[in-house]
Amino acid sequence: MARQFQELGVASDSRPDWGIRNDEFVVQLRGRQGIKKYREMSENDPIIGAILTAQSMMLRSIEWRVEEGSETAVEFVRSVMHGMDDKSWEEFVADVLTMLPYGFSLFEMVPRRDSDGLVRMKKLASRAAWTIDRFETTETGDIKGVWQVASQKNVYIPYSRLLHFRTTSAANEPSGRSVLRSSYTSWHAANNIKYFEGVGIERELNGLPIWSIPGEWFSSDAPDWQKNFISEAKRIGRDVKRNEQGFIAVPSDLWAEDDGKLTNSPMVKFDLIASKGTRDIDTGKVITRYQQEMAMSCMADFVMLGMNDRGSFALSKSKADLFLKALEGYADTISAQLNRKLLPYLWELNGMNKDDMPKIVRGRIAPVDLEELGTFIQRLALSGVDLFPDDRLDKHLRDVAGLPEGDPDRPRPNALAQEAEGNDPTMA
Repeated sequence: MARQFQELGVASDSRPDWGIRNDEFVVQLRGRQGIKKYREMSENDPIIGAILTAQSMMLRSIEWRVEEGSETAVEFVRSVMHGMDDKSWEEFVADVLTMLPYGFSLFEMVPRRDSDGLVRMKKLASRAAWTIDRFETTETGDIKGVWQVASQKNVYIPYSRLLHFRTTSAANEPSGRSVLRSSYTSWHAANNIKYFEGVGIERELNGLPIWSIPGEWFSSDAPDWQKNFISEAKRIGRDVKRNEQGFIAVPSDLWAEDDGKLTNSPMVKFDLIASKGTRDIDTGKVITRYQQEMAMSCMADFVMLGMNDRGSFALSKSKADLFLKALEGYADTISAQLNRKLLPYLWELNGMNKDDMPKIVRGRIAPVDLEELGTFIQRLALSGVDLFPDDRLDKHLRDVAGLPEGDPDRPRPNALAQEAEGNDPTMA
């Protein structure tokens, strides 16, 4: 083969066959432990959970249409979308959206032959991200398949049988990039502060445990019973709680003076020191700041509006519009994979003509301000622009307004006008 037709370089120095995101410089986010960490973030943090829920609900609610191609081909694709055995199309889309926290989502295409002789999808079976051990690739980085480790099985699934959704294909990284990646440091910091805040509150309520123990008992050559007492005192001080089961027993012996006379000072004493005032650091504000950073990294900081005295309606609208635009990008990623992989796979199994293959198209996500749109159309009409009749414009306006499709047999306005003037529109 001539050298000019050979691929010489590689997408990056990352080797997916070594494991998922082996080039990640944060060790905790490499491989399957990184997937588990993203799962912990998405399921345990209320702000991240709210963001992911908002993304999922918005994308699940959009309409998916089949366009272009013959009527027979369109009906066939619709029967595939809504005829799977294990789940509805909306549930499938919800599973696809696990690519947001994990960076990618995989589905094994499981076909079936129906009574009419056509091959459809029995199921698009989800393969959870935390069960994927590694991607297998060629020397140039092209994906050949994946190894799945689950239920005490190690299974290889060829790439030709997979639908592969990912948030980004930068550097041809098969595992994509989690939308939570940039928020990890803020999440980690906020998590630590929450822990110390809880400890601080406990100490404020209970007081700081303090033991008074003879100094000689801390000596390295102290008898074993004194060393054992020190170890036990440390354990008690660490675990002491003020509850219905908590108690501490201390010796009642008193120190004696040189002449043998007992003093009022016990040999061992336990006490709780109460706080002498409030702390200078407002941990609530610090945690809120980190939460805002997490929301900003997902372009969803509008969820934080109202938690402080900043922000306005115009600002919230702009931020929400940006968030919805980002979701439209993810929806385009979904439709692109379906049209590039699922439909050609079905057409090949059925021996159909690929020239007649339709497309799966997403509906709108971001709502349109109909009042603004109406004003714009009115101004265009007043300026002399001839807008109607126009089938494409009519279809688009009905789509953005959520109105049903028009009746193709309905007479057009110009035809009605000619009819009213006594002319035959068909002879025009």
